[in-house]
Amino acid sequence: MEEKQEENGKERKRAIWIAMGILGSLVLAAVIGGICYWNAMLNLMKSPAETVPTLSQEEVEALLGTTEEAEPTQAQETWPQVTSDENITNIMLVGQSWREGEENMLSDTMILCSINRQTKTLSLVSFMRDLYVPLPAYAGHGPGRNRINVCYALGSTWTRTSQGGMEMLAKCVEQNFGIHVDHTIEIGFDTFTSIIDAMGGVEVELTEAEAEYLTNHVGYVGEMQPGYQTLDGTEALAYARIRKIDSDRQRTARQRSLITSLLDKCREMGLRELHDLATTILPMITTDMTNKEITNYIWEFLPMVKEIKVASLTCPADNETLPGSMWGKTIELYGYPSSVIECNTALNGRYLRYALGIKD
Repeated sequence: MEEKQEENGKERKRAIWIAMGILGSLVLAAVIGGICYWNAMLNLMKSPAETVPTLSQEEVEALLGTTEEAEPTQAQETWPQVTSDENITNIMLVGQSWREGEENMLSDTMILCSINRQTKTLSLVSFMRDLYVPLPAYAGHGPGRNRINVCYALGSTWTRTSQGGMEMLAKCVEQNFGIHVDHTIEIGFDTFTSIIDAMGGVEVELTEAEAEYLTNHVGYVGEMQPGYQTLDGTEALAYARIRKIDSDRQRTARQRSLITSLLDKCREMGLRELHDLATTILPMITTDMTNKEITNYIWEFLPMVKEIKVASLTCPADNETLPGSMWGKTIELYGYPSSVIECNTALNGRYLRYALGIKD
């Protein structure tokens, strides 16, 4: 009897070990499958190392407002050293205006998305596209001076990759304002409209002036009413580009408002909805982040989404906020008089570093 009980005990232990082995194998298979699936999802994104359309020499000279033989304007005094802050991750969101069949590769939108881990704050900093600043030396080309939105076009052309555009813009921000750019995400106009449509539209509050402009001055938008409206992708793009009724400063405020509204919408989504959204939009995005970096950021920042605070800033700051911050001027650019914005880069740099929580 005892021998039989002992044998039954051994059988039960053997069965348990077999069951545990099978369960472990299933878990391991699930983990491996999940990792493979996740990497496959991330690999849907475009690499900035891919070749991009380039500008002709004449187009480059037009962007520079000069020829290669002309003496370039030397850069102003730069920040002595720009280092990253372990508590802060800075990601530059570039909305570039190139479309199939077009030669314009200017960065129409430049928003620094700065995430502060300590304060759980997402700061959205818009760099105004008419900002006239020293350009960094890059890809064998000397420094110059122009609007900040030409950096993407020049860097992309000189390296024949969008990686170059991203890097030159990052160097320009670091050189002039002392803000380290960790990564860059790039989207085009068509991508922007597709993302909005994939999310079921975006809610904004239209002023009477905005509704009137969209209705009567934008050919591809129908009749719009003031008040809260849900805009589709095409309508949202038109809204994000409005500046003739006021200024570029208000235009950048509209863009940050759209991002904030989209973030609010993501807070309400379940995992299934977020998965479906990611599957749709990942192939449209170009970034210099690696799969490992993206995974680490998602695990770190996803728990913060529900409670993260959003702050909105503009560079340069207006003179009411920061006296002596900026001034306008008219120069000859591209062969005709052009209005640009100049600013005190050191003053704005210190202001931004303080606002983002960067330690000196």
